[in-house]
Parts: sequence; structure tokens; C-alpha cells
Amino acid sequence: MNNVLVLTTVLALATLAFAQQGGQTLSAEQRARMTQMQPANDLAQDIRLLPGLEKNKATAVTKAQARSLLSILTTLQKATSIQPNDAKKYLTQIEDKILTDTQLTALDALVIKDEKEREAQRAQRQATGQNSAGVLLPGNLGGLGGGAASGRNTVNAGAQGSQFDPSKFNPFKDGRGADALKTYIAALQKK
Repeated sequence: MNNVLVLTTVLALATLAFAQQGGQTLSAEQRARMTQMQPANDLAQDIRLLPGLEKNKATAVTKAQARSLLSILTTLQKATSIQPNDAKKYLTQIEDKILTDTQLTALDALVIKDEKEREAQRAQRQATGQNSAGVLLPGNLGGLGGGAASGRNTVNAGAQGSQFDPSKFNPFKDGRGADALKTYIAALQKK
């Protein structure tokens, strides 16, 4: 198991504990949904943070890596849904076959930085009396706060208030996740 996967799992559990300490307990169904969709959320976070590697020449993606990533990213962009097993497969390809150890270490640092920033935002919301849990579960779009579990992208569950349908879950289809992916694909195509 690689460092990123271990770290994201720990962060997800910490976020769950934080939500429970804030007086907001997750139902068994919500916990099950969170666990089921964690691989897709992990994939979404990694892809959201990948552009951060470009800020340093030592960790920037090479032309060959860009071609490999483009194949995966365009597939994700076009997919109707990202199932947990598919997400695991894509994560494995990216982390084990495309990125170098140096890039993975840099990505780990970006994950930690991202979580610290989100924690600071939660603390600020708590200090101002706003919802501090920052947890968004599939099928509970209005439920526990404004962010996604463990800092991951939000989900597209169709019309707001509709029941979550895992067969239509793709964090890259709509909203900020889709916009960020489109921007990153354009940057990779220029390599």
C-alpha cells in the first residue's frame, strides 16, 4: 500500500471522527456510502492536486507521463460514472506506473498541505458559529457541511435533494472538479 493511499485513509477517518465530535453523528448508511466511494474520492483528490507538481521542475510531469495521464484523464472526463474498483485501478496506474517516487512524495506533501488548509477553514467556521464538520456525503448534499469528506471533490448526485446513485457518480463530470480537470488536460496537451 503506498503512502498516499494510507494518508488519505487516515485523513478520511480523522474527518469522520471530527464530524462525530462536532455533535453530528453519521448514520450507518452514510458511513457505508462514504467507505464505498472513498476510492473515487481519493482519485479525485490526487487528480485535483496533480497540477501542483508542475510548480517545481523536479516534480513536473514529463512528456511521456503526460501522454499516459491524458489517456486516463480523458477517459475519466467522458465516463458516466467512476465505480470504486475503476477508481482503484486508475489510482494504481497513476501512482505505481506513471509517477516517480519523487513525484509521489511531493503529492503526499500537497495532500498534507491541503488537509491543513481545510482544517484551518473548519476551525474558522467553528469560531464564527458556522457548521464545522465540513463533511459532504453522497446522497446527503445539504447535510453536514460544505466540503467533501477528507478534502475530496464534491459529488454530482443529480438534482439537489435527490437520492445518491452510485451508478452516476463521477466527480469529474460537473462543477469545479470538471473545470479543474479540463484545465489540467489542456496543460498536459501542451507538453
